[in-house]
Amino acid sequence: MPIEHETRDGALVWIRNPITGVISYVVDVRNKSFAFTLGLRDEPVEPAHLTDEQIRNATKSCPFCPGNEHLCTEELFRLTPDEFPEWTARDRRDGDRWVVRVFNNLFPRIPAELTGGRNESYIVVEDPRHFIDSPRSHGDLVSTSMLGERHFRHLLEADVRVMRRAGENRSVRAVVIRKNQGRESGASQPHPHQQIIGSPEPFPAVAAEARAERETPGLFEEIVTLMDRLGLMIENEGGVVSYASPIGAFPRSYDIIMPEHRGATLADLSADEMGRFAGALYRILRILGPLPLDYEIHQGEGVPLHAHVNARLFPYSNVAGTLNLPSTLLERTSQIRSAISRSGRR
Repeated sequence: MPIEHETRDGALVWIRNPITGVISYVVDVRNKSFAFTLGLRDEPVEPAHLTDEQIRNATKSCPFCPGNEHLCTEELFRLTPDEFPEWTARDRRDGDRWVVRVFNNLFPRIPAELTGGRNESYIVVEDPRHFIDSPRSHGDLVSTSMLGERHFRHLLEADVRVMRRAGENRSVRAVVIRKNQGRESGASQPHPHQQIIGSPEPFPAVAAEARAERETPGLFEEIVTLMDRLGLMIENEGGVVSYASPIGAFPRSYDIIMPEHRGATLADLSADEMGRFAGALYRILRILGPLPLDYEIHQGEGVPLHAHVNARLFPYSNVAGTLNLPSTLLERTSQIRSAISRSGRR
């Protein structure tokens, strides 16, 4: 069944998410004030730059910073600077003994009793840096966008190692990779990190996608075709497609999908395929920069390998199953395409 939507004079007016049923209406919100909501981001007045003492105090209490490894659960593995010749901070952080660390989450997302008595919630610390260079406030944090594309690929390769570990547990039937960046996204720690979670049952969102695909075979390919026709395509190369999603969970959402890799996981990808998928996802994150965001990588039986990215800075309101999209969506997509083209691929 075709995806329900309406265009007038060539412009999208509304579209229904074929998985959740939520209807998104395209509206002009350029003159709408979000001052009240965004005012929650205001922080106390601080010096022009954080002092060395303030930086030490912030990193001393962060469980993900170097030197605080004892504040976490037992380390499972790490990637060292010697394994990261392209690490952008290696010359400035000679004392660091790791670039990526992996350990179990102290607070399991799913009770261990449901996964054979083993904690299948993992933390992947993406980088030892907490702050950007010369931070002015406690909000001047390192973001995933600063890692570099090859670093991000190493990160996903580390995720595969964790997934394989979880796969050894017969109680685990599904694995999801989740990233929260910024307090508006619900991140519990400011230091850049991912979560990987093993579940005894398919995750509800992925199960809903698989059910929709069974009911409408070829649904994901239809979505890709429609996004192209609406002018929302960002990249389509090497079997990896990315687009601005008008059916996302937030007004500014983006999807990265490998349509031909149905039922596949990251662990099933060849080195070249991993590079293409990681690159397409990273380029969206690089454009969004330090904005509050989340992403999830969905994989498993019944769905093509794909990722959903949501920019969280801008307020939204889901009212009775409807969502407002900004009328500048198409313009913004064009800007992203241009920015990726200008910056090249690193």
